[in-house]
Amino acid sequence: MVKGLRLVMKNEPLILLEDIKKIYGSGPTQVNALSGVNLKIREGEFMAILGPSGSGKSTLMNIIGCLDRPSEGRYLLDNIDVSGMKDDDLASIRNKKIGFVFQMFNLLPKQSALGNVMIPLLYSGVDARERKERGLQILRKMGLEGRWHHRPNELSGGECQRVAIARALINRPSIVLADEPTGNLDTRTGEEIILLFKRLNKDEGVTLIMVTHNPEIANEASRRIYVKDGKIVEDTAP
Repeated sequence: MVKGLRLVMKNEPLILLEDIKKIYGSGPTQVNALSGVNLKIREGEFMAILGPSGSGKSTLMNIIGCLDRPSEGRYLLDNIDVSGMKDDDLASIRNKKIGFVFQMFNLLPKQSALGNVMIPLLYSGVDARERKERGLQILRKMGLEGRWHHRPNELSGGECQRVAIARALINRPSIVLADEPTGNLDTRTGEEIILLFKRLNKDEGVTLIMVTHNPEIANEASRRIYVKDGKIVEDTAP
């Protein structure tokens, strides 16, 4: 069972960050990657995080995704305080509530599209028959019917990213985090992936948080935040 304090409160955001700080190192080599970040994200939002290299946007994404813990501050995810959770509990939270989409796809090269998509279900203890049924269903939804048996080197970049999105959604997470999801794609394919994100957000209510350096891609989100020197300096709707 995942440990955490469940707070019974109405109208709370899905994500609540309160005075989040992240410090790496100590003494003269100390780096303040985040310096008191406060952020609320409601269920069903499509938000883009922008900022220059070294701004802290990737650190912020890692904390939101429970891949890292803050040095100070409080993080409530779906009303559960995850700020000080142990690694095993954070891993359980990630598997149940968060899906990840990466720039490099992060697909296993020896696994088929279906095999890659089913991996989160394996860790969730879902039986083999249901894993295959759910995997095929979501691959069809991603427009990959008939491609399920192909390995990543037999798929285009856009198809690989669709497999990665299917994998992110297979456990029906509350949140999907996308780190530069169009960075390795040509312009047309990148636009197709963003349209897919927008459809998932609008039609299925998926909460999407996307890190990108591309302002044009960020403009497709319904909300944008700008990070600089470890702080949110602007929070705006396009």
